[in-house]
Amino acid sequence: MKTKRGRSTRQSLEAGSEHAEALRALSHLSRLQIFFHLVRSGGEVPAGEIQEALGIAGPTLSHHLELLRRAGLITRRREGRFIHYAVRRETVNELVRLLTACC
Repeated sequence: MKTKRGRSTRQSLEAGSEHAEALRALSHLSRLQIFFHLVRSGGEVPAGEIQEALGIAGPTLSHHLELLRRAGLITRRREGRFIHYAVRRETVNELVRLLTACC
């Protein structure tokens, strides 16, 4: 199967260090719960709402959100004194394609 660039799907979906980092970030239960909460929300969510919904202490939540952000799984946007987080859909879609291509 060829992509728009003429490469085969298998070649274009080789695992890289960025994929390993994203999967590593999701390997912690709290980060997975945070990620799923953001996915279900379908948009941006303020950190305080995540904290309230999941019952995670502020400093711990900040730590987990930063690891998810560094792994390229979420974005953050500051609005005044509030920080809003959202899923980076393109990264998630790429991970899903990678995982399903090798199964």
